[in-house]
Amino acid sequence: MPTVQHPFLHDGVEARAYQIRSLERCLSASTLMVMPTGFGKTAVEWMVMAEYLRKGAEKIILIAPTTGLVDQQRSMAQQHLNLPNDQIIAYTGETAPAKRKTLWEQARVLMATPQVIRNDAQSGTIDLREVGLLIVDEAHHSTGNHAYAQVGKLFRRARTDGRVLAATASPGSNSRHIEDVQRNLGVNQLDVSKRDEPLVKPFDVDMKIHEEFIDLPAALRVLITPLEDHFSSEVKHLQQLGFLAPKEHVSSGDIEKAQLRASRAIQQRDVRGYDAARRVADLRRMHMLVNLLKTQGTDVARSFLERAEIEGRDGRKTNRLLALPVIHELRKSLSDIDELHPKTSVVERLVIQEIGRKPDGKILVFTEFRDTVSNLVSRLSSIDGLKPDQFIGQSSRGTQKGMTQKQQLAQLKRFREGEINVLVATSVGEEGLDVPAADLVILYEPVPSAIRAIQRRGRTARQRAGSVHVLITKETRDVYIHSASKHQERNMHRLVDKLVRQKKLLNEYGDLTGLLDSFHVIDGEETLPAVSFLHREIQLHKPEKNEQLQPSDLLAKGSRKHKPRTAPPLTPKQRRPREQMGLDSFIKTPEANSERIKINEQTISVVLNAADEEISALSSVDGEGHEILIDHREMNSTLPSYLASLGFKTRLTHLPHGDLRISERILIERKTARDLLASIKDGRLLSQCRSLRASASRPMLLIETGGDTGYALHPNAVLGALAHITLDMGIPVMMTKDAMETAHFVAIATQREQDLLEEFHKMANSEIQSGKELKSIMDEAAKEIDLLLSESKAPHPWLESAEQQLRRCYEHALSQMGDVSPEERETMNAFSPNIGALFTATEEVLVKQSGCTKEVAQRVLDLLKEGARIKSQ
Repeated sequence: MPTVQHPFLHDGVEARAYQIRSLERCLSASTLMVMPTGFGKTAVEWMVMAEYLRKGAEKIILIAPTTGLVDQQRSMAQQHLNLPNDQIIAYTGETAPAKRKTLWEQARVLMATPQVIRNDAQSGTIDLREVGLLIVDEAHHSTGNHAYAQVGKLFRRARTDGRVLAATASPGSNSRHIEDVQRNLGVNQLDVSKRDEPLVKPFDVDMKIHEEFIDLPAALRVLITPLEDHFSSEVKHLQQLGFLAPKEHVSSGDIEKAQLRASRAIQQRDVRGYDAARRVADLRRMHMLVNLLKTQGTDVARSFLERAEIEGRDGRKTNRLLALPVIHELRKSLSDIDELHPKTSVVERLVIQEIGRKPDGKILVFTEFRDTVSNLVSRLSSIDGLKPDQFIGQSSRGTQKGMTQKQQLAQLKRFREGEINVLVATSVGEEGLDVPAADLVILYEPVPSAIRAIQRRGRTARQRAGSVHVLITKETRDVYIHSASKHQERNMHRLVDKLVRQKKLLNEYGDLTGLLDSFHVIDGEETLPAVSFLHREIQLHKPEKNEQLQPSDLLAKGSRKHKPRTAPPLTPKQRRPREQMGLDSFIKTPEANSERIKINEQTISVVLNAADEEISALSSVDGEGHEILIDHREMNSTLPSYLASLGFKTRLTHLPHGDLRISERILIERKTARDLLASIKDGRLLSQCRSLRASASRPMLLIETGGDTGYALHPNAVLGALAHITLDMGIPVMMTKDAMETAHFVAIATQREQDLLEEFHKMANSEIQSGKELKSIMDEAAKEIDLLLSESKAPHPWLESAEQQLRRCYEHALSQMGDVSPEERETMNAFSPNIGALFTATEEVLVKQSGCTKEVAQRVLDLLKEGARIKSQ
């Protein structure tokens, strides 16, 4: 087996020509590397790391979506990179923040979860300017508001010359998704390896995909029919009320839209909204129950209803569903029957057949639901020769406890070593985890995402032949989901090719000379440069001329050449007899107004262009490094990263009041809609606003609606609270949709504040010049004086008499003296406004002027002497 040799690689990394080709391209520029699952994306990542270490990169970061993947990447990198183990570390939330600073300083290669990198970069714990290479494993997550996307933006802003390697087997199922990955990570170059390429094909092992179509048994249909009848009657009622669209098949998306309409009706004080909201909530649960019976089975449906009963005792509004007669009858039926759905029997049959053929084989079963995982493990445990166990996520819900990271890693180790031969997993097992020898993968149900389908199938046929069985129940959502997933998958590479044609992704790599000079390949007794090995393999696997164009291609080409041409369809006018007039004949075209219409179009064009320029100006906000103070409670939100991506310097600190301080004047309290309602219920809102008012001259309450128009309180309570805050307390209230919109608003507000401060600074430092400018200032001053004279009753320093001003100054001077008793202050006030007489008075004068005792007079003299002594020092 040929192996790769490099100063920073241990021996044993297999040399594959397509990986070396990808390595060369990834070293030339930031690259999106698309490679099928099981073909060694990780090996390319090791080689890129090794070359950057040789070039002197201070630090390299690889981010992975889960802590299990991070630990796996760390252990494999320690095996293959020629670095001390303590310089290759796992950097996750499992380590306390106080210890992560030390880890960052000592390590050169960090395997991390994106959330930790994002949070520590925002808080200043780490400096991304020290990072020379960012590797994004499973890069298809880098969309929207995901932590992957935020890390990409932070890294690009910190290191404009930094290099990014984004690796994935499935870049996205639509062009928007792929463009989002490209934009967030700043990768413009594409490297694609396909299974049918000459360089890749020799390493492709046989993977057969079987679709197992399953009929619903009559007994199960009998249980489902009453539920569907009730569901249809509720749908019809909501459609008559206008909350559900009039359509035959109602999906979960339609139910979500109905919930929004009901919430909007409640907000608008439509009493029908309350009844509709209750019906929609029950409809959602009923829809879930029917789908569970059709696609998962009766045992899972029974667990769903039992959990609903427990939640009803805890205050969740599931009792209405359980009180329905159809649900009551269903629970009675489910209590004394075994599993009716044939999927479990199919799983048993496939597993027994596979273990019978390969006693040492390994099997993976994927399902969406933990209840299904438990049921399958229980049923398979009773079969001789099977050693099944579960693999689920870390989250816990009610009595369902998740697996910790240590338990997950231990479970994978047991599966790898053969202690477990059937692993039943939820979606947590789909991505990246190294299960090198799964001979059979069973998908208990199709998944609606092409990305997830590819990841699931990629758990088999990694090093030896394997098969995939997809269980599809006829006439259920399984059929539609499977069809949609296959359609998305077919489109994936076509979309990538389309982006290349549109020059949004580049597959032209420029000058690659010298990029592989430090890599060599040892092939038996021969050692040759990696470039030579790559060229040799390309020539060896070059297709023959007669293979380049197959007969089917010629047939397709000929059919395209002789494709019959058809005439364009006839217009309605061409179809009518000549003497027959159409409706368009009665429409008069106003010729006289053509010039005006033309002018209007020009005007509209000018307005639209101006609007586009204004939008562009607002979108191109540059923080110019201005600092915004953010309360530490906002550390886990996405707002700091958005502000950092707009060029602002954010500093997490403890703010006594408010969440964001833009300047000394502006303090913002940020609330989500949920937090607003909670703070109105418990009374925090008004006290927070009073503190906000006292802490800044320009306070503001900013509310993120999140697109949810529903209220958990009566709308009048919310509107009354906002009216009091705005009108009575004088605090403006601003509404935004989400954290991104909040960041743009804060950016524009900060920009305006900085512009205003700069203007004040210029005015303070400028000299008043003579002439027109001086005359203008004098005119303004005259207007101000006239206004003060016309409102003489209003208090103002300019309208005070000399004695009033002296008394105010006298009181101000005495207020600076601390620890003064009321008797002593009354004695000193007796000399107001003559402060000179006070400081020159003797004991007798003090007693005579104020009528105090000698003891008080002596204390006052001591106070005055002490104040004079401190001032002289």
